[in-house]
Amino acid sequence: MATTPHAGSSTDICAQMKHDAELEKKELKDERKKLSELKVKLQHETNPIKAQQLREEIEQLEIRIKLDEAQLQVLLEDIAANCSGL
Repeated sequence: MATTPHAGSSTDICAQMKHDAELEKKELKDERKKLSELKVKLQHETNPIKAQQLREEIEQLEIRIKLDEAQLQVLLEDIAANCSGL
């Protein structure tokens, strides 16, 4: 059964927020690894069309990483503000 913020205790909510933060950190790590791989691939790409596609993919991934980092920062700030001492 899914819980809403009003249905669970603050300990449960904090545990879920911390779990979400750990998942987000892992996703960011995976995205950064993929970004590094794409940059290496771009360095070796000789086809200009494929190189442009790689540059666009890299740019989109960089934007997604920045957004994910911002979301993680907000989540970590929420945890720090609401879950201290739990």
